[in-house]
Amino acid sequence: MKLRYVSLALAGTLLAGGQIAMADGVAVGVKAGTLGAGVELTTNVIPMLLNARIQANGFRYNTTVTNTSVHYDAKLKLMSVGALADFYPFAGKFRVTAGAYYNGNKLTLTGVPNGASYVINGTTYTSAQAGSVTGTMDFNKLAPYAGIGWGDAVSSGSPIGFNVDLGVLYQGKPKTTLSATGAAAGLTADIAAEKTKLDNNVKKYKFYPVASVGVSYNF
Repeated sequence: MKLRYVSLALAGTLLAGGQIAMADGVAVGVKAGTLGAGVELTTNVIPMLLNARIQANGFRYNTTVTNTSVHYDAKLKLMSVGALADFYPFAGKFRVTAGAYYNGNKLTLTGVPNGASYVINGTTYTSAQAGSVTGTMDFNKLAPYAGIGWGDAVSSGSPIGFNVDLGVLYQGKPKTTLSATGAAAGLTADIAAEKTKLDNNVKKYKFYPVASVGVSYNF
């Protein structure tokens, strides 16, 4: 599922259901945060008490990973689609949010040799011996979410609203792969040991912090 298709689907739903939107209270919004840039559709379930949101986010970012013996060029792809419920305990703008995301976030790794060699699990291999060193890191596809926020896109009394979200996504223990195309003696065992080190370094990322700000328009 591509972000652009989700965005078009949300926009199409809004346009096709314009009359329903005006009757029931529907808002469309855009936002930016740690999940990337996003679009969302919000509707009333119980006025001043409960809203429902559908949200899609995406972003791409290039970085480096240097906390293992092999350094990597890394490409981070953020892509998520969420279904959220906002509860307003004080009939104001403060909200408590729960829901779940389809989590398509993924990191792709490409090993970078130091000069003309790699050090893999303490063993030095030339670039020719190691070949290409590549890996991936991804997460559970279903990720529960809990958080708090500020803003009510459909009951604020104004067509334009602003909102803030703070929360955490539970994406489970990261799943990694690591491989090398070379055929040097001992390389397979050293790659396996390097993957174990990588697993130990990324296991703390079971929880992903979510923070975002956005603006909405209420029809």
